[in-house]
Amino acid sequence: MEKVLIIGGTNFIGRNLILALLQIEKYEITLFNRGTTNADLFPKLNRIKGDRNTDEIKKIIEHDWDYIIDISCYLPTSLKRIINSLKYQPKKYIFISTCSVYDIDESILKNEKSILLNCSDEAFQNTEMYKYYGNKKVACEQLLEKSELNYTVLRPALVYGAFDHTDRFYYWLHQVHQYDNILMPNNGKDQFSLTYVQDLVQAIVCSIEPDLDREVYNITSFPMISIKEIVDIASKILNKESNYINASSLFLNEQSIQKWSEMPLWLDCDFFTFDNKKILESYNISLVPLEKNIKATILYYEKLGWKMPVFGINREKQEELISIL
Repeated sequence: MEKVLIIGGTNFIGRNLILALLQIEKYEITLFNRGTTNADLFPKLNRIKGDRNTDEIKKIIEHDWDYIIDISCYLPTSLKRIINSLKYQPKKYIFISTCSVYDIDESILKNEKSILLNCSDEAFQNTEMYKYYGNKKVACEQLLEKSELNYTVLRPALVYGAFDHTDRFYYWLHQVHQYDNILMPNNGKDQFSLTYVQDLVQAIVCSIEPDLDREVYNITSFPMISIKEIVDIASKILNKESNYINASSLFLNEQSIQKWSEMPLWLDCDFFTFDNKKILESYNISLVPLEKNIKATILYYEKLGWKMPVFGINREKQEELISIL
């Protein structure tokens, strides 16, 4: 059996990935993480407990791994230490990056050759997880490119699906389920990209091949999609007749509603859109249709009892805004 090391937790992407790999039954899987999230899951798998951002990384560098899948790297200093310290070169280093590496100009459907952010020395050395997030991911990709490792870099957009703990996509499913009147930013028409977690998992599994080497791929399930499309399909699945209350960008900005955090998935532009032609031409993957994956995601949240989302403005604030409109 080929030895696969997964660097990262079992909270969301890692959990879905492990479930998929266990179905294949050809890999000996070892998990390396801090063991702070869902540590009781997958008790039969090999585990190495440690913090990748400390000297505990030495626990993995002496092993002869066939494949390393890195889903938790936020700091280039951490990746640099791994690259420089591995005693044996794996057949492939699979790195999960992000579409946030792109310079957000006014171009639509950015491809893998589009302009990237710069990573200053200050950003490179910064140890805060989300500060300079995209810039540091760029630096990680550049470290792999300069190395002698065989690698694949995957750049997803916003990832959603079962076990997602961020609630940014779930916010809109919850709106449909709970309320008749839905506050819709800019008629819900602005475009952005999404990545369904099972599509990302498919891409990772396909990457576990030594002949797919030293390439970078956007992995977006829906390069251009809108909040309205999501809400329309969710309404159909949940058999709800939702009443959309339009809130223009001007109104939301006047009310100091923060893009993305207070109004999830709203960015007030169409520039956060990323092309997926390259990966579809190179990989044998079948993207899950939108209605099918939204239905699966809804079933997941139904089992959880439709808890109040962490992201997004609360209902009281929504009602206040609706009353003004």
